Amino acid sequence: MWGRKSLSSLLKEIIIQAEQVGLPQKDLQIATEYIEYNEFGVALEHVIDQLFEFDIKINQVMYDSIALSAQAMKMDENTYSFLKSLIGSD
Repeated sequence: MWGRKSLSSLLKEIIIQAEQVGLPQKDLQIATEYIEYNEFGVALEHVIDQLFEFDIKINQVMYDSIALSAQAMKMDENTYSFLKSLIGSD
């Protein structure tokens, strides 16, 4: 079972990964603010949507982190599975 603190930590790690792959700073800030207000699902959806919108390449580790956090929040796989198209070679 995922607690609020561990889920928050995982989402913050995803934000760090998103910064490393080039997600714009304003989107990182928006996602961080959602986390601060315990809007974990909205934060993750924002990161997912913006990665896809900007066609930002991710790696398998980042995809797995996104999938894990989405599954922990019982989000539908369709919420994030389209990101598979963004996985590049490491």
